Amino acid sequence: MKRLAVCLLLLVCWVGPVRGADAPVTPRQHPIDAEVERLAGLDPSTAGLLQAYAKGYDLWDKELNRVYRELMAFLAKDGKGKQAVKEAQVAWLAFRDREFAAIDAVYAHLEGTMYRPMQAYARLEVVKTRTLTLADWLALLREPQ
Repeated sequence: MKRLAVCLLLLVCWVGPVRGADAPVTPRQHPIDAEVERLAGLDPSTAGLLQAYAKGYDLWDKELNRVYRELMAFLAKDGKGKQAVKEAQVAWLAFRDREFAAIDAVYAHLEGTMYRPMQAYARLEVVKTRTLTLADWLALLREPQ
């Protein structure tokens, strides 16, 4: 009986962590995404979504500028690194403008009001992606070596 209890205890201790390993990992939602989602939920009409995505775009653009300034301040000691990031950002701005033109050209061929929010969201994603890239670089540089 004692042996059975020990075996069951060992089995429970082994199976518990294994079951937990199968649980999906859900990353924490960025506050800007949460705000956009909240606004979109308040008014899911075309006009409401356009307003939510416009607000999200503005928030991501402000965050992009904030992160870029922090990154440049961190790299101030390293002239080469600072110059490389600055040149990359200038090139990205040109890419962004061309990407927006492409997004606009694609969506210009689509009829229906549902595509307008999709177009706005596609533009938002371009800025969000760049912001998160710069934020990742900044986080890497802040890690102790």
